[in-house]
Amino acid sequence: MKWITARRRHPLAGYVVVTLALALLGLGYAVVAPSAERAQAQSDAAETESAEVDLANGRELFEQSCMSCHGRDGRGTASGPSLYGVGAAAVDFQVSTGRMPSTNPDQQMPRGEAVYNQEQIDDLAAYVQQAFGGGPQVPSVPGTEPQRSEFDSEAAYEQALEEYEAAFEEYISGGGDTEAGQKLYMTNCAHCHGWSGNGGALTGGRWAPSIHEASPRQIYEAMITGPGAMPVFNDQTITPESKQDLIAYVKNLQYEPNPGGVFALNRVGQVAEGLISWTIGLSLIVACAIWITAKQRAHD
Repeated sequence: MKWITARRRHPLAGYVVVTLALALLGLGYAVVAPSAERAQAQSDAAETESAEVDLANGRELFEQSCMSCHGRDGRGTASGPSLYGVGAAAVDFQVSTGRMPSTNPDQQMPRGEAVYNQEQIDDLAAYVQQAFGGGPQVPSVPGTEPQRSEFDSEAAYEQALEEYEAAFEEYISGGGDTEAGQKLYMTNCAHCHGWSGNGGALTGGRWAPSIHEASPRQIYEAMITGPGAMPVFNDQTITPESKQDLIAYVKNLQYEPNPGGVFALNRVGQVAEGLISWTIGLSLIVACAIWITAKQRAHD
């Protein structure tokens, strides 16, 4: 006790206490604050479309994994919302990102590994769309896939099919105007998902997830369905062409390497990183000045 009492009278004791209090406060916030998700990348198979769907299988999957929360008639229960009007796109987004089926419907679910493969997800989404109606469809390339019966020769059919598949790949990969996409992202997305797409905390204990693992189709579906606290960006708010430009910019964010460094700050943005650097630098200068002053007083 005498050791503690003696140290309490030291000129630096107050500064040490304040520093420790701030450090503990920051550590406590880091522990309890909601964090953005971290998930494994989805396979390229998630970008393919199933030619046909099995509604019977979709109904069976619904009864196995969805009915307990959303109700047999899809009108919702105390544990889950109604599925009327949500659309196939919402089902595809929620299930393909592993957020549904949920083990805790009262909490915001982070991204995870999908429980079902894409064929099963297509069946489930088609059943929900047919049974409960309304809502946006799963985005697909404009036009319809060519059929063999529409062509006189096999060569003509193969050429048309190849052109269609190339158009589909271009469509789901996003448009080419990344500058326009950047403007849209900064205006509509950056304030929640962050300058670098890493996500961040929102009010009410919720968070905006990282978008670095989202596929082009999942980004498009998120815009037209508005999952969680995200608003809906319909075709009147952001046109389909502009959505593709935004997706192209997000893909650039995903592919851009993180330069990191000794004190990597998770690409929180130039302004935030500069503020943190200045704060740390000035704190060190102030600490040195206090130490020099204390030493001088002791010497005097």
